[in-house]
Amino acid sequence: MEKDFKEQDSNEDDWGNPPAPLTPENQRKAFRAQMIIGIVAFSGILLPGIMFWVFRK
Repeated sequence: MEKDFKEQDSNEDDWGNPPAPLTPENQRKAFRAQMIIGIVAFSGILLPGIMFWVFRK
């Protein structure tokens, strides 16, 4: 039986390397993304609680 595909090279040298250099621009982008994720998560937790409190009967 023959192999019909190429084996990929292992990426053992890539372990531990940061995905992008730590520059002020990248820090601002990361902080902005974290804030957006935090606001979405907070509203996803808060909104059902408010709706339950307002619409309970």
